Amino acid sequence: MRRRSSAVKWSDVLAGQIAVNTASTLSSPALHALVAQECRDLRDQAIQQGAAPDTYVTRVDGYLDRPEEEVRLDQGLVTYIFSDLAQAANWALAECQKRSPVKSGDFRKSWRILVDNKEWTDPAATIPMGSEVWIVNTMPYARKIEVGGMQIRTDPQIVEAVRQTVGRRFPRVLAARTFKALSGGRDARGGPVPYVLKQSGVASGLSWTKKGGWSRKHKSYTSRRKDRQAGQQVLYPTLILTERIS
Repeated sequence: MRRRSSAVKWSDVLAGQIAVNTASTLSSPALHALVAQECRDLRDQAIQQGAAPDTYVTRVDGYLDRPEEEVRLDQGLVTYIFSDLAQAANWALAECQKRSPVKSGDFRKSWRILVDNKEWTDPAATIPMGSEVWIVNTMPYARKIEVGGMQIRTDPQIVEAVRQTVGRRFPRVLAARTFKALSGGRDARGGPVPYVLKQSGVASGLSWTKKGGWSRKHKSYTSRRKDRQAGQQVLYPTLILTERIS
């Protein structure tokens, strides 16, 4: 019997992959159990050494969540797909904070991570595979900064910039930007979330490009958009992270 194993890498879809080649005459239950235990031992060793997180799914001969004992002994394949979601969420949060304008510091302090609509406050905690992660800033003017409607000393479109980068650093993580309604809680200044517009929003006329910086396309005016009228809840720019499992 010959076993061949690849190095376990956190970011590799084929992390923990073990190919098993044996003669068909050795396909006894005891041999299946021996091969399965070797796979699990290599997986656990990688986790204990910090080479992989403790969140993963198992694929046996291409099928998700089958036990290792069912792997074919002739060219069979056991693959452990380790989750990058927690690592990607921590990195994206830090990147959003790094790109934030700093005056009072309230905007930078108001970034939050939500996992399946619940706040995630422990960077070392596990995020279950299949979760939807939101990274959102809860300040009332976060949308203005994201769309370039408020002139700041740093580049606007913070969520969009991080979205474009996170997929390159974590190929198995899908990133999207949208604007979400929130409910409950307080921002860094102690204000309520969600913020409700007290008067109609203003279209600033400001425009920003990476190459040209700030300019003004038109004079500011009171917006007639339904979602920008007094009494409407602010929608918050949100980075959504999910993970490829299949």
